[in-house]
This record gives sequence, C-alpha cells and structure tokens, in this order.
Amino acid sequence: MIRALCLLTCLFGLLRSAPVFSQGALPNYEVGACPEIVLWMAFLEVDLLSCGYLHVLEDRAAGEDSARLRLFVLRLAAQIQRDNPPVIYLAGGPGDAASASLGDLLGSPLRTWNELILIDQRGTGFSQPSLNCAENDEMTSEDSLATCRARMLAAGINLAAYHTVASAQDVQDLLIALDLPVANIYGISYGTRLALTLARDFPQRLRALILDGVVPWQAQSLTEQAANANRAFEQLFVDCAASPNCSAAYPDLRDRFDRVIDRLSQEPALVIHLPTGEATWMDGEAWVNSVFELLYDTSLIPWLPAMISAHAAGEYDFQAPAAPPQPASLAGAEPVRPLLPGYAYDIDGHSEGMHYSVICTETAPFADTADLIATGEQLPPRIDAALTKAAMQIVDDCRVWDVPAAAANAKRPILSEIPTLLLSGAYDPITPPAWADAAAQYLSASWHFVLPAAGHGALSNSDCAASLAQAFLRQPTVEPAADCLAALRPPDFHHR
Repeated sequence: MIRALCLLTCLFGLLRSAPVFSQGALPNYEVGACPEIVLWMAFLEVDLLSCGYLHVLEDRAAGEDSARLRLFVLRLAAQIQRDNPPVIYLAGGPGDAASASLGDLLGSPLRTWNELILIDQRGTGFSQPSLNCAENDEMTSEDSLATCRARMLAAGINLAAYHTVASAQDVQDLLIALDLPVANIYGISYGTRLALTLARDFPQRLRALILDGVVPWQAQSLTEQAANANRAFEQLFVDCAASPNCSAAYPDLRDRFDRVIDRLSQEPALVIHLPTGEATWMDGEAWVNSVFELLYDTSLIPWLPAMISAHAAGEYDFQAPAAPPQPASLAGAEPVRPLLPGYAYDIDGHSEGMHYSVICTETAPFADTADLIATGEQLPPRIDAALTKAAMQIVDDCRVWDVPAAAANAKRPILSEIPTLLLSGAYDPITPPAWADAAAQYLSASWHFVLPAAGHGALSNSDCAASLAQAFLRQPTVEPAADCLAALRPPDFHHR
C-alpha cells in the first residue's frame, strides 16, 4: 500500500496544472488512455483495464458559472466474467487517491465476479485539479499549509466545494454517465462516510454496501481520536496478557510501554521505523504516535510486544525479521516490469488539500476544544500528552485552511434499508468497532463482524473477511455465514 501511494501521482505532473474545462452537457464520461504508471502497476492485467474521466461541475450550486472538474476513473474487469453489478471502490483519507490502491486491488475478492471501478475523488490523484500540497511534502516555507491554500485560491479553486456531499453527487453522476442502473459500493475508512452519504442522498442505484473501518457522520472523530488510540493500546496489552507465550516473554508489557515513553521523553533518540527500517528521531510523544500508526497494519501487530520490549531496554534498532523468500518453484519467475523514470517515485497519492477541505468542513467545526481536552484528561497522562496534542493540531490547521462548516444537521445518523456489511478490526486505532455498531443501529438490513487480529481495513487482511464479503455480494439480503469467525483468534505474537 505504501509503495503504491508513493508511485501514484507520478509521470504526468502536468495533470496538476490548471483545471481542464469540459464543454457540453454534464455529467459526461470520456474514455481515455491510462497513465503510464497505472499500466505499470497493473502490467500483467492491462487487457482488463480501461481508464477515463468523468466531467462534473466543481460547484453545482453555481450552475454554468462553475468551473469544470475531470475526475479520473479506472475500470478493472472481473477475474471471472459474470453479469453482475460492478463494485465502486471509495478510498479513505480523506484525500487518498483510489487509483493508488490499484496494486492491492488486483487480487481483491471484490473483483472475483464483479467489475471493480475506482474513482479518484475530486481533488485527489489524477483528477483535475489536484489539491495536493507539494509545499507540505517539500516544506518549502515555514507555513506550508497557508502557502498551499494561497496558491490554490490564486488558481481559482473553490476549496469549499471539496467535501463528502459533493463527492457523493460525483459518484451518482458516474453511475448515470456509465449507464449503470445498479452498483455495489465498497468504502474503506473515510470512504465509508462517503458510502453512507450515497445511501442517504442517492439510494436508487445502490444494491449493497460494504463498509470497512466505519466512520459514521455522528462520530466525534477528533474528540474521540486519543481515546480510540488508547483503546487499541489496551487491546494489545490485554491480548498479550491472555497469551501464554506473550505473557511469559513480556509479563509487564504495559509497564514497558510506559518505560519507553519516559526514556525517550528524557533523552530522544534515533529509532528504527518498523515498516521501513529507516531511523527516525523520536521523543516520547512521537513514539506514541508511531505505535498508533503501526496498529493500522495487521501484519505488524504480532511484532509490537517484541518491539516495545526492545525499545524499553534501549534497543532502538529492533526490526521484524524479513519473511524468507519463496523458492522459485513456488513463487514463479517475476516478470520483468518496464522501467519508469526516476521521478515516477517522487510524489505520493494523498491530497492534503482535499483532506483539509473535508476535515475542516465536517469534523473540526464540531470538535469542542474543552470536550477534546476533557476526554484526553481521562486517559493515562502519557497517552493524553501525545495524542490530544495531535488532535489539537488539526483544529489549528483548520483555522489556516478556513473553509465554511457543514450544517449542524450533517452530524445526524444516516438511516438506510440498503443491505450493508460492516467490517471492523479489533486493533483498529482510528475507526473502532463501536463506530460500526453506532452506524448499524440505523441500517435496518446490516451485519457487523469484528476480526480479532486485524488493524485498519479488515477486508485486505483476512481470508475470513474476504469470504464474508464474497458471500454478501452474492446474496446481500441474506446474513452471510460467519463460521470462519469461530476459528479466528487474537494475534499470534512473536517473541525474541
């Protein structure tokens, strides 16, 4: 996933320049050539790939006075051809580009019998204009966010037009332009909020929803952010204590966790970042936030007790052993990919501008600072100091981004009768299972399953979640058999 994000917005930097203004009736869809990086990512399945652009208004309320947007769309044919409604993939973030996930989605269970359609939401990825803040990546000024905002305003971009309700209308327009009478929706993280908004505003063409890592409108995301992370930390401590091997190796994991924070708070150090192997300068607060981010990744969770223990002993060079290479007889020969220029790897697939337009419209205005501080004070002081500060920074950033708040009724729960499958990871530090439960209370035909060893995004990390999704897509009005859940356990923790 990280590599795909780094590869996405690469070759065609000119796509980020001035918006292209389409003519004629909107919405409309134009088939076009796939960018070279997209062909590279899917090079074994390029014959199953097609690309194009959806033309929509930036500000529908302005009518013909509005600028036009070109939203990048990628269509990936089913692996087994059937006459089934497609699955529309809605990326998270907010601000992530759906096409950045192409490499991971090639083998997705969602496309076994269904075409998979990816749309780069307005402001993201290959869609034009892009709201990517290169200033943030390159730190070209002391106030990079303000510099980015000023540049976009000077280019005539209406930052207040980039939000979930507008993106939901874009997806509806895509279904119309492609003449799709019915479709399934798969949303992950923030994409679940977009999916729920579609269910509220445009239910007519929706057959079924799969929500993975659920973000309902009524959740107080910033106010709860630190508490949700602490819940995941506690899940780790409890599951380690309940595991004979983990508890024997690390009988005092919670104390070791605190010891790392105290040690690094007194004496910051270079610490190896577990996913990349790169050394990063960390103090105690930065380390807490790094563990928070590691809990997103299901594959890293089994290594966290060993990592925490090593760091508690001052061994900051801890790395998870690399998986042994597969024998050539099992793995097969890796086909030679065409080479791309070096600059293909320079730009990521996350649009900071789109992120802030959504967060500063729909989340930050509803985060009462006093409540945020009060919630943090109920947590262990070490956690509060690190994670509440991160949430407060978002509130400060939104003062800089300065977009209007959504209407107060935006926080109302969404009611829907559309069949819905909700998936949660027990270790998810940002979208806890309780949020899916809260959403499901208002979804009359819904089923919620929690994967006990998963982090953020269960579908791509669990064969059981994959089988649940496939069964649900076949018969969305029937509760999928969850026999596989009975065999699942918390992580099998590694120890040194």
